[in-house]
Amino acid sequence: MMSAQLQQPSRAEAEAVPARAEQAKPTPAEPLRNRARDSKSPYMRAHADSLVAWQLLDHDAVSRAKSENKLIFLSIGFLASHYCHLTRQESFSNPKVASLLNENFVPILIDREERPDLDNIYMSYNQSLSGTGGWPLNVFLTPELEPVFSGTYWAAPGIQDNVVAGNDGVDKPLDWLVVIKKVLDSWLNEESRVREEAKKMVVELGHISAEGTLNHAGNDFLLPAPPSTQVETTAATIDYPREVYGEVDLDQIEEAYVRITRTFDPMFGGFGLEDKFLTPAKLSLLLRATRFPKVVQDVVGPNDCTYISGMGLHTLRRIANGAVHDHIGGGFHRYSITRDWSLPAFEKMLIDNALLLGLFLDAWLLTGATKDGEFADVVTEIADYITSDRLLSQQGGFFTSEAADSYNRKGDKVMRNGAYYLWTRREFDAVVGDVQESEVAAAYWNVQEHGNVDSEYDPHDEFLNQNVLHIVKNSTRLSKQLGISERGVKRRIGAAKKKLSSHRGKERVQPDVDTKIVTSYNGMAIAALTRTALALLHTNIDASGRGQKYLGIAKNAALFIKRELWDNDKKILYRFYSNGRADVEAFAEDYAFLIEGLIELYQGTTDGSWLEWADELQMLQIKLFYDNPIPPPTMANARCGAFYSTVLGAPFTLLRIKDAMDTSQPSVNAVSVSNLFRLGGLLGDEKYTYLAKESVNAFGVEMLEHPNLFPGLLCGIVPWKLGGRHWIVVGENPSHLAAFHKSPRASLFTLRYHDSRNADSWLNKRDPRAASFPKEQAVYTPCPDGTYRKIDNSDFAQVDLSRPVPPAHGEAISTS
Repeated sequence: MMSAQLQQPSRAEAEAVPARAEQAKPTPAEPLRNRARDSKSPYMRAHADSLVAWQLLDHDAVSRAKSENKLIFLSIGFLASHYCHLTRQESFSNPKVASLLNENFVPILIDREERPDLDNIYMSYNQSLSGTGGWPLNVFLTPELEPVFSGTYWAAPGIQDNVVAGNDGVDKPLDWLVVIKKVLDSWLNEESRVREEAKKMVVELGHISAEGTLNHAGNDFLLPAPPSTQVETTAATIDYPREVYGEVDLDQIEEAYVRITRTFDPMFGGFGLEDKFLTPAKLSLLLRATRFPKVVQDVVGPNDCTYISGMGLHTLRRIANGAVHDHIGGGFHRYSITRDWSLPAFEKMLIDNALLLGLFLDAWLLTGATKDGEFADVVTEIADYITSDRLLSQQGGFFTSEAADSYNRKGDKVMRNGAYYLWTRREFDAVVGDVQESEVAAAYWNVQEHGNVDSEYDPHDEFLNQNVLHIVKNSTRLSKQLGISERGVKRRIGAAKKKLSSHRGKERVQPDVDTKIVTSYNGMAIAALTRTALALLHTNIDASGRGQKYLGIAKNAALFIKRELWDNDKKILYRFYSNGRADVEAFAEDYAFLIEGLIELYQGTTDGSWLEWADELQMLQIKLFYDNPIPPPTMANARCGAFYSTVLGAPFTLLRIKDAMDTSQPSVNAVSVSNLFRLGGLLGDEKYTYLAKESVNAFGVEMLEHPNLFPGLLCGIVPWKLGGRHWIVVGENPSHLAAFHKSPRASLFTLRYHDSRNADSWLNKRDPRAASFPKEQAVYTPCPDGTYRKIDNSDFAQVDLSRPVPPAHGEAISTS
């Protein structure tokens, strides 16, 4: 393997490219020019002045690699990333690195948020080599885009010379020049072997990425794809049976909880004992435990469900109190480098904050949903951050992220990691001014004279004497410790926070914002803001008008996507907007998350046009991405059901993958399954419900073996096996609607509005049940015999939140 050859070279080897490289180097027709500024991506455009002659991934770049028989050097990253910024600053600005890449390779740059499909494929390759991942993701490819070698962050040239190898024989770290020269040497001297290994690796990647392709009945060997002239049977043309049969059952939910519990950190929350990620899908599954139907709770065990939900709440408390939370400006950073959430990776992403908003909203609803209740302030703070001018564009869409690096003060020449969020004790005291306020606030946020970052996590003294604010003592403890009333403690902390916020806004340079407006990320924000808005509006605590504000912003974002990223004539959805629409068509995830947001808007506003667009997009997602099981399997379609992430024949894509394992982002298939179940209930469409079940079943082999890796899809087992709760509103019943909107996410629960006076409406024509709906104003639920009954107190009791709150693990520290 190429990876085995990248051992530490002698100094002589590191000094020059092998002589054979000079002899074999072809003479290009003309030098490469840096094309990064031709892209609409802010990340790409940030490389416009780079010494590396970056190419876009297009026919011209790939053809050049083929005609000159050169390896492609592919670098995938994103604007907010600290290590992407560091690599651009340290290595891509190095003349030796740039010269080697420009003369011997075709360097191509990709924004991972523009092409998540390619990032997924090559990240799987990188993890197969090293077991780790991260960005920038740097991959050497054959001209046919087959991977040869990869890595993430490599040291800048020369740094390894200052590192002395230990007596235990550990090699010095590889730097850029070492990697480039070794890869080039292998290509020039052993091209046939390199190509052969690369082809084998593509086959291996196909096996690694085979989720959702193993559970088909019939042929085990895939046939070639049909000729392009052959008419493909689409999912929309098939007459579906009513039921799907598979081995996956409610027991997999219990097993997943058992396995997740084994990795739970009872002291600090989260999972594992090292760096901590936010894992929204996993936490959502935990929070649902006490809200699942009684049948599920009986399988898991009622007491176990209370403990499991408590694990989720405890983790959210730790996240809210930790340094991943920007306690001064609101919002959350990407993940924690430390076990105790005390040092974050400073990027702030729309996706993380939108998903956390939904989680904290559920936690607030689970714990009583009162104005001053636990998590209430966190919910509104995240929503305020998402809807602030940092992430909300003037056109209505949401930007993608804020960068980790920034200038500490105006006039500084060099950006620093986390500079916008760090404080020395001297600066902290000077800004707060009042001695008592400073003493209380410093004790609250753990501000130390010599900084609060453990040297273990700061090997290069990057955070020397710096403090990252995180809550270590609540107001009750501080009141006892300092002999001040609890009200006085809170008042002093609030005063200090206002001063720190004002100073930061005036004196520091805000981090760069990635102004891409990505369809899928906006769908997440639309869904979370709509749910938050309706919960606030129906709890009678929204004196500030936040609920109407959030709902209006969510609607405007959806209108922006429809106006700028949806071609209604050609029926094409696009991936992102950045000073105009980019020509990248949407992926399955864009459809999934946007549909989810539109369903929330319909249920929150009664406006049927949102549901109509969601239905149109759902049919299109099925047409473009669904793996229809009916025809025989081919090399392009495994015929197992579920959604591929890309369309058939997506440009420059080696593999067609089905995404089902949840990471920092819920999987495409988990969200799509939820959408199909909900649309099936809202529209009376049995085909949608069948496809939802079939999609869950497509991953049956994997879920039986590793259920804990599929928390999102596990939630789809419940409606598959038990059905769901569906309310049909005839007329206006605001008190009844409150029960729906105050219910945290758990099992399938839909709210359908019916206007019996408008028989010709799109919705009444679309829903085959509409003619049989009752006419009397009330809220109804369907019965197994096809009739409808009015909901009563027993129905409300099933969604009532007046139940015991799962206990905390360890001390609960108030965020007030």
